[in-house]
Amino acid sequence: MRRQTPIAHLLYAYLYPTATPNDPPSFAAHLARNLVPEVRIEVATFYGDLNSAEARYPGLNYCYGPHRMRLGRFKHHKRLFDAFDNLGLTYNEIQEFCCWEGTKWARERYEKDEGIKVQDTTGNDIKPYIDRRELRKADERRRHSITRQTEISVIVEEADGALSSHPVEEEDEDMSDADSEAEEEGEDAETLQETPTEAAALEQHIAELNVRRAHAINQRIIAAWEQGQTLPPEIEQYLKEESERGNVSALNLRGVIAGRATAGGPAVLSAPEDRTALAANGARAAA
Repeated sequence: MRRQTPIAHLLYAYLYPTATPNDPPSFAAHLARNLVPEVRIEVATFYGDLNSAEARYPGLNYCYGPHRMRLGRFKHHKRLFDAFDNLGLTYNEIQEFCCWEGTKWARERYEKDEGIKVQDTTGNDIKPYIDRRELRKADERRRHSITRQTEISVIVEEADGALSSHPVEEEDEDMSDADSEAEEEGEDAETLQETPTEAAALEQHIAELNVRRAHAINQRIIAAWEQGQTLPPEIEQYLKEESERGNVSALNLRGVIAGRATAGGPAVLSAPEDRTALAANGARAAA
């Protein structure tokens, strides 16, 4: 249903209920004196120049919220929007009424007359919205989860046999390959740097182990002779190899075995003097 009173008269009566000689006499005069200059100021501020078709025909929609916000900074447009809302004008009424410079009506008429489409580049430089709060939370969680320090105790045995506890701080984070290689190289260097005293002690320990091993084998051979057992071939081979190396204990032991075999008896030690001689030889070898 169309209004009985023209919209221009309703708006003028709302904007100037008690008009004075200084006020515009009609809405058309108010449009030319106040509204169009405000539109030109807004377009020049928003686009900077009028070199593009978009700037000459900005297509301001008086029913579109962002456009209303831009134009609402000016006092006459703010009063006009208040009049639209308070008079209850519909969308179609506002679109049919707002037919002046810079409006949506002016752009649509230009596109129809020229047969072109004015490209709206207003939002081209606006990037997608990113919620920075989630990014900050993710960074906070990552920082807290990377480094956690725990304290452990390592018990070290000192040279005098005493035990001491040394606290060591460890970080529960993965070491880089470069750090691991540097640590291994440092350990290898420490291992190679042995003092002459340590080297001599190591050699003496190895020699003692060899002597004990030979003595233990001799004791097993003696025990086998005492029980009347025949020497197996591997024992004969062992005695032969040790004799070739110059082992005194093996030479004496082999001599006893050869003597017993030449006498025609079994390779068994039954005489106390034989056992005593072998025991003395083993003791000399151990010393």
